[in-house]
Amino acid sequence: MTMVAYALLAVSQSTNVYAIQQGSPESRGFGTFRFALALMLPTWALMAACVPLIARLARTYTFAPQNRARSTIMHVLAGLVFAVIHITAISANRILLLPSKDPIFDQFAFHFGKSLTYLFYQDVLAYGALLALYLALHYADLRAQLANARLTALRAQLNPHFFFNTLNAVSTLALQGRRDDVAEIVGRLGDLMRTALEERAQEIPLSTEMAFVDDYLAIQRTRFGDRFQVEKRIATEVLDAAVPSLVLQPILENAVEHAVAGDEGVTSVTIDISRRGDDLFVEVSDTGPGFVPALRKEGIGLSNTRARLEELYGNRSRFEYDNLPGRGASVRMSIPFHCDAETAPDARANNGYALRENRA
Repeated sequence: MTMVAYALLAVSQSTNVYAIQQGSPESRGFGTFRFALALMLPTWALMAACVPLIARLARTYTFAPQNRARSTIMHVLAGLVFAVIHITAISANRILLLPSKDPIFDQFAFHFGKSLTYLFYQDVLAYGALLALYLALHYADLRAQLANARLTALRAQLNPHFFFNTLNAVSTLALQGRRDDVAEIVGRLGDLMRTALEERAQEIPLSTEMAFVDDYLAIQRTRFGDRFQVEKRIATEVLDAAVPSLVLQPILENAVEHAVAGDEGVTSVTIDISRRGDDLFVEVSDTGPGFVPALRKEGIGLSNTRARLEELYGNRSRFEYDNLPGRGASVRMSIPFHCDAETAPDARANNGYALRENRA
């Protein structure tokens, strides 16, 4: 990739040199584009050796807010040095390719002056372009690493918290002699934990995410009994849509812990998923006490979800939450509607999920 970039720069600068020298009485041998290209390629090949140094400077002098002024000064100076070195290499190369009877110093001064006049700005811009390219690639890698880190943190948050709550529920059910419920909740817990630990994709089909959600909700219904009711309104045509893995669990956990567990009455949670134009719309609402205005602060689950959506979809995503009129709370999000051909399940798998939902 580096050599391709430098080859393109060499062609660009060769074109520039060829155009400048055409018709000039001081062309001194720049008669063809082929010769201009031969003159530029060796110098840019030499400058390719500077790429590791530029990368090191970019890592050392970052543009973090606390270092921005100092780093800007350092990179401006580095760009100027880069240009001088390149022009020096060009001048030396021209002395070898265009020998004359003039003293070496006079030849060097002639070529250096010409290159400084016409090529200096392009060399500075080249340094800036290479620096920008490195920063863009580095930033993209950091975003991917951060997204993976957030997904790992989400699993780490889910595993111990949910695992111990479920074990307490299993213990209670066992003391009550409800063996069938114990067997079901342990089986569901195994499926859920296996999915949380093994799934590594950032995006999965909605049908796969809903299968994970079903195991989570089944455990919670066993835990809270008739106090917890769930309604799902999911359009069949969106089951192939790609969604971030584990995106619904933190939202549902927030509803369960703050609405169901914190209320002695019956609480209903509704999951509404549909397509609206080019977006996939998801809303999770409950009939609990809602968000407390004085203590309204995003927990780890909601803030993690918001950050993941921003990292994956940028300004194409939307995430908001608020209290409903009268009683209850609503969490809403939308992401670009798309299907991942590599992860989307076949139609039979989706139809099977839809039929199961209709029978529930």
